[in-house]
Amino acid sequence: MSEIEIKVPNIGDFKDVEVIEVLVSEGQALKKNDPLITIESDKSSVEIPSNFDGKIKTLKTKVGDKVSEGDLILILENINEVKKKVEKKPKIEKEIKKTQKIETKSQKISTDQNKVFNISSASPKVRKFARELGVDINQVAGSERKGRVIESDVKSFVASKSNNLINNRCKK
Repeated sequence: MSEIEIKVPNIGDFKDVEVIEVLVSEGQALKKNDPLITIESDKSSVEIPSNFDGKIKTLKTKVGDKVSEGDLILILENINEVKKKVEKKPKIEKEIKKTQKIETKSQKISTDQNKVFNISSASPKVRKFARELGVDINQVAGSERKGRVIESDVKSFVASKSNNLINNRCKK
């Protein structure tokens, strides 16, 4: 079986950049340029795409890992061999899978549409700060132009939550 190793491409002068999101799972079929992971430095966040078609055999990275250029992201099975396996299956299974894919795509679209309205505007540095404190950045109200969230907004949000907890405990 032919395997292809997908590695982190040239990401500039950055070393040990944090993986903040894994966008694929084992067994998933990939096409060229499908996003695999999202990495974030202090100044930007970038999605790393696939250079090949294939089926994911093993994931080698997870959220929170630190990666640099040349680090292994995942191992793909060759797409030609995957196609041969699929062609051997009866047509009924193919039709069932097609309808399942359509249903999952429609579910993904509806959840993606919900996410679009809940996304808050914040720099990667502020997003990282919020993650370190365990705060969902989308719950924080921004005080800057067009509702942009800054570090002091995250601090205020945390303080207000802790004050609410203290007040609730005192009332009991």
